[in-house]
Amino acid sequence: HSLCEPRLPRTMGASRGCAPTMGRRSAAGVLAVGTGMVFARSILLWAPAWEQTAVVQCIGASLPTFCGHAAPGRRSPSIGRDIAMRAVTDPREITRLISTSETAAAVLDTVGQFVNRSTFNQIHVSTAFVKLAKVQSTIEQRDKESATMIRLVNELRYFLSKRSLTAQISANIFWAIVSMEKQMPQLMPLVPELMPMIQLVAKDMVAQHISNVMWAFARCKIDAGASESLFETLAERAFLHADAFEEQHIANIFWASGKLHKCGAPISPFLDVLPMLLGVAAQRAHAMTAQAIANTLWGIADLRHVVSITAFDRDLIPRLADATIKKAPRFTDRQFELAIPEIVCAFAKLQIQHRPLLKTIATLCQKKGVLMNMNDWGLCALTWSYAEVIQDAELSEFRKGLREEVARRGLSEERISQSQAGPDVWLL
Repeated sequence: HSLCEPRLPRTMGASRGCAPTMGRRSAAGVLAVGTGMVFARSILLWAPAWEQTAVVQCIGASLPTFCGHAAPGRRSPSIGRDIAMRAVTDPREITRLISTSETAAAVLDTVGQFVNRSTFNQIHVSTAFVKLAKVQSTIEQRDKESATMIRLVNELRYFLSKRSLTAQISANIFWAIVSMEKQMPQLMPLVPELMPMIQLVAKDMVAQHISNVMWAFARCKIDAGASESLFETLAERAFLHADAFEEQHIANIFWASGKLHKCGAPISPFLDVLPMLLGVAAQRAHAMTAQAIANTLWGIADLRHVVSITAFDRDLIPRLADATIKKAPRFTDRQFELAIPEIVCAFAKLQIQHRPLLKTIATLCQKKGVLMNMNDWGLCALTWSYAEVIQDAELSEFRKGLREEVARRGLSEERISQSQAGPDVWLL
């Protein structure tokens, strides 16, 4: 199915269940389901959301399943659970059911139960997209092509046509769609369609919304029709809510600003706000994760020609280095493979010789034996960085180990030098 089909009418749809030939036992099951449904609905109509949850779980588990098979391409739960969910009337409970689904198939099955109702609203659309992004590793081809997925997209287009999305919903959906670019590239045409809505609600955005929008712009590598006025509005909102930026928000902002600047997006108004965020970032440095530290430093390195390095170097960069030194012994092998090369390479690009940091990383890499399993970009980035920044004799054994592993893999000097551009560019 195409994801561009016209929006369907908002009417009550027929059941999506199947109707095999029923024997005596199945007929009895239908009677039990019908009786239970009447009882459940009488409770659900008057019950608060948390009680509706209990009824759904109870009935879904106890009513008989009289469908011997699912409709083609659909992995449905039992008919008892389907009917129990249809009895839910509280919009908050619909949101909860979607957000607690554990796979893409479960998200779409749940959405399919409610999407034809007049109570299915913008929050449900946003929750579905965000949850799909979070469980995108479970997305299969039949999920991408399912009628419910098409209907969900059409619902989004309907609300966009009504200009009825809030700042939070707009930012969340933008983030979710771009997050799924590799898994569901057919959703990317929605990005330009979102832009008028983003532009409209930017004046209401707070820290998390700004962070998500900036990250999504940088990730999709296009300005998506965004104007300088939009970034000016986002910058004004960032200035007003600077104290509310958490560690991940700050990391996203610096990383995204660097990427957007390099691709020529009109973000000059936002660059004026970054120095003001330095103090906030320095205060949050100790609480940053490995990847947040890496993203922040990488963004600073990308912005080194447009924002004064002395401003960064005065307080923020030393704190990020100290936080890395303290946290590094507890980093996982995966964090060493992904975050550590970015941190070290960022220092090299900034031409900052932070010897305690470089020695700590070298010692831990040797102790953990992570070089043999490190990805090619990370290995090249470490090799280039340690040759570029520091020639300390104390680290000669580590540099030798890097060179030996590079030679074993047959990686050229050109590839080593290219690593400073970053993993996304290096892999092209």
